[in-house]
Amino acid sequence: MNNKINITTSELPIMKVLWEKDNQTSPEIFANIEGNISTLKTLLKRLVDKGVIKVDEINSRTYCYSAIVIKNDYIKSEQKGFLNRVFDGSKEKMLLSFVSEENITKDDLQQLMDMIKD
Repeated sequence: MNNKINITTSELPIMKVLWEKDNQTSPEIFANIEGNISTLKTLLKRLVDKGVIKVDEINSRTYCYSAIVIKNDYIKSEQKGFLNRVFDGSKEKMLLSFVSEENITKDDLQQLMDMIKD
């Protein structure tokens, strides 16, 4: 994945709802998210305008929304961006930072070593 997928923090709850269950109307989406309905409608429109989600008209007053961007593609894009922004692209620096700052158990380290071996 070369291009950054532009989903803001405020837009992410909508995407999470659609990744969980695709093809939903706006009331179905908003039922799962806290916030002002007007603001949520604006965020939904932005996601459509960005081409991140698509909208299909069911009838003149009802629309169905679905994700175009796949969740794993978004995660990969965010991981790559984070790695480049914070650790200058160095996986080693990132791993060392997490290992030194978090309470990593011997079991956690063993799992990591097993993953590296595979």
